Amino acid sequence: MKGTNTKDFTSSLDVNNITTSFLDDKNKLPLVISPRFDDSLQFLCQWLEANRSWVEEQMLAHGAVLIRGFQIDTAPEFEQAIYSLQPNLNDCYRGTSPRSVFEGTKYMFSAADVPVNFPIGQHLEMSFLKCPPKQLYFGCLKESNSGGGETSLCDFRKVYQDLDPALRHKFEAKKVCYSRTHGKIGDKWTVDVGAMLSWAQMFGTSDRQEVESICKEEDAPEVQWVGPNKDTFFQEWKDDACQHHPITNEKVWFNHAQVFHWSTFPAELFYAFSRIRDVRFLLRSIIIAIVAVIKFCLLGHRMALDIRFGDGSPISFSEMNKVRRAVHKNMVFSTWRKGDILCIDNFSTSHGRQPTYDFGRKVLVAWSNPHDKTSTRAFPSIDKISKDSIDKLKKSCSSLFDDKHVPGAIEATPNPSPDSTLSGEEAQELKDLLIYQGNEEDQASKGPNNRHTSCPSFSLERMFS
Repeated sequence: MKGTNTKDFTSSLDVNNITTSFLDDKNKLPLVISPRFDDSLQFLCQWLEANRSWVEEQMLAHGAVLIRGFQIDTAPEFEQAIYSLQPNLNDCYRGTSPRSVFEGTKYMFSAADVPVNFPIGQHLEMSFLKCPPKQLYFGCLKESNSGGGETSLCDFRKVYQDLDPALRHKFEAKKVCYSRTHGKIGDKWTVDVGAMLSWAQMFGTSDRQEVESICKEEDAPEVQWVGPNKDTFFQEWKDDACQHHPITNEKVWFNHAQVFHWSTFPAELFYAFSRIRDVRFLLRSIIIAIVAVIKFCLLGHRMALDIRFGDGSPISFSEMNKVRRAVHKNMVFSTWRKGDILCIDNFSTSHGRQPTYDFGRKVLVAWSNPHDKTSTRAFPSIDKISKDSIDKLKKSCSSLFDDKHVPGAIEATPNPSPDSTLSGEEAQELKDLLIYQGNEEDQASKGPNNRHTSCPSFSLERMFS
């Protein structure tokens, strides 16, 4: 594919030098970009840089773009390709899972330094922060060779629409209350992923005053030092359960309930069993469910990263099951292939990790600069943009939904001269919005430090229903 006969084709970097498709004829998530003539890293980097705006438009329209079939073998090569698409990468991590940077890179991190047989529920990266990253970029160094291991996707705009209206209204009216607790040293023997991350690792320092200064600079909630030695990091704050997409103005389910709730781990293990039929997931889900009931219901402990309604009342098990049903209904699974790059619009499309017993699986991640999730308030013309420019964008990509089926995909190569597209001025306005950082707003008032213990009634039968 990389022979010299392709020179005449690769001299042009327009969109006709790649092919686009979908993984199947049912889900339009993600859009798949594959090489047509040249699968080299050099061509991919040049093509991504030349077509950066077009790729971002596809991420906006579809939620995610999967770049597949190019010759990418190492973490530095992933960084080179991703940086060609997104030069505004960020290495500041305030998330929930332990991560480590890959040697020879600045922005390529392990997706999660937790055992690969731990499920990670669907979430928008760092959605509990005021300024989450706008986009995520995953790369596959080694795929899973056994069942599971996918980085699943889910359109959280659809989750918002499919959620039970009464429950959605309750979340929007009460909001949510987050709390996070990190020791100076992370726990090793635990099924609570958040407890594995120490505050020293999260902030890159063991100086408590420096941690407090960092939080003030980032307009984060006030830090409290708790525990017998006053060396345990604690924060608590209220947040909206839903947000408007900063470009399209669509309502998005925008919180970490399906990750921070105590019932998530056993419930997601059982979901993995229902998909893969690996009895090991079933056995673990039963054992961990029993442990979770004892620890969080009977003994009144709280997760290291905990979520409740904004008034401090617990989110019940049945309410979380309704959320999970809406999420599972809209999940999409794609088996990793080595060299894959998965580009995600973090303000509309969630990701998660399906558990596997293939411990050789290796996936890396990078993320773009943060974006103020409340910044739609700063755009006086957002309605015009979402109705006019975005409609034109979707119309210009309408051929993506009408092409003939080919083996394993739906051909969706765009017309080089579409009948309808964004004007230069509109494209620039859209680009400005995509990179807009947003002005800092006053921090929302903090909720009281309600650390009472309460837990809804629980049964294993309901867990597995």
